[in-house]
Amino acid sequence: MTFFYHILSLLLAIIIVPVFTILSFFAKHKFKFLKHHFGFIPKIKKEEGKILWLYALSLGEVKAAAPILKKIHEKNLNLQIVVSVTTDSGYEGALKHLKIAENIFFHPLDCLPFTWLARIRIQPDIYVVVDTGFWPGLIDQLHKQNTSIILVNGRISRRSASGYLKAGSLIRNMFQQFNLLCMQNNNSQQTMVALGVNPEKIEVVGDPKFDSLQAMTDNDINRLRQYYKLEETTPVWIAGSTHAGEEEIILNAHQQLKEKHPCLVLILAPRRIERVDEIAALLEKKSISYCRRSLLENSEPDSVILLDTIGELASIYSLGQVVFIGRSLIEPGGGHSLIEPLSHGVAVLHGPYIENIDHVADEAHKQSVAFTVRNSEEIEEKVDGLLKQKDYRRRLASKAKSFINDQQGAAEKMATIMFKFLEP
Repeated sequence: MTFFYHILSLLLAIIIVPVFTILSFFAKHKFKFLKHHFGFIPKIKKEEGKILWLYALSLGEVKAAAPILKKIHEKNLNLQIVVSVTTDSGYEGALKHLKIAENIFFHPLDCLPFTWLARIRIQPDIYVVVDTGFWPGLIDQLHKQNTSIILVNGRISRRSASGYLKAGSLIRNMFQQFNLLCMQNNNSQQTMVALGVNPEKIEVVGDPKFDSLQAMTDNDINRLRQYYKLEETTPVWIAGSTHAGEEEIILNAHQQLKEKHPCLVLILAPRRIERVDEIAALLEKKSISYCRRSLLENSEPDSVILLDTIGELASIYSLGQVVFIGRSLIEPGGGHSLIEPLSHGVAVLHGPYIENIDHVADEAHKQSVAFTVRNSEEIEEKVDGLLKQKDYRRRLASKAKSFINDQQGAAEKMATIMFKFLEP
């Protein structure tokens, strides 16, 4: 099956080049670094030591990789590290969080001529995939070259597993070609076994995102609050990483909440910044006063602050008394990370569709620091209740921070595992 995949990718390369070139023109960085996608990545000059090629699909994977690479770099200073990404946000995040990397570039498309050229230009000793984002063609080539292949922070949802099963032997063979699969949780481990992977190749290690959290002092939070022109007594709730359809539900709840909490401010942060104008139009349609974050310096905060900048959400969670996490209210959903708001001790709400984060959500629910809401009425009721119970929120904050501390340590474990594959 893999042989036919290579042949098909060779034929499709002729079509992919012009089509991808046109599509990348509309991206922020992809067109500038277009040649990377076709295998012309920065060539690595082999020095003393070994080469680690890490692939982090987007910003979330980059953040998960950061503490692992830091730990492994401390163990082996001669190691040359290169990082490839797929998205613009991943590229910007890698520049910010993975400064120890010798080169950062866009991952080649999984067509035989592109991946073959990239592999020759890097000649890695170890190839590391973070979380998800599997390229069967490249993995097959690296396996045949006896390159160590490792998955870290691995997770497989039930929906993804169903798709992999439909792909037949191609995906099953690919997972067998990994030397080791470090999974986040037992559910993902069991799914891998169901896909036919040798259990001896699978290890449950945890989630390194717990180790990448940036602590904020009270002074940091006060400065951020002043920048957003929010009084310490101003009630704030935050809707983070929202997707299409969720904003209307959230704003309906906010309008009801304003009747009980007239000073309440909502910080609304869509997952994709390209949707800001669409959400602004919705706010105007509902006659809700709002201010874009980028214009806040010359304005006063309104009922809603619309976040139209990148890279601030994780710290902004510290300003809220309650946080809602998006991509969870509307099917198929999947959910985004609960870790950042919980690290600030904030009560967290999410919708019922959280397959991608259920391992964290399950533990957070056991500790009673996360809550499920299904519609605007339930959001309004839960936020109202939490805003009125300051002592209860204080107890939640203590439990949330303890929960975060208990989950840390995965980055050290993964770095130790990877280091073994780099030893002579």
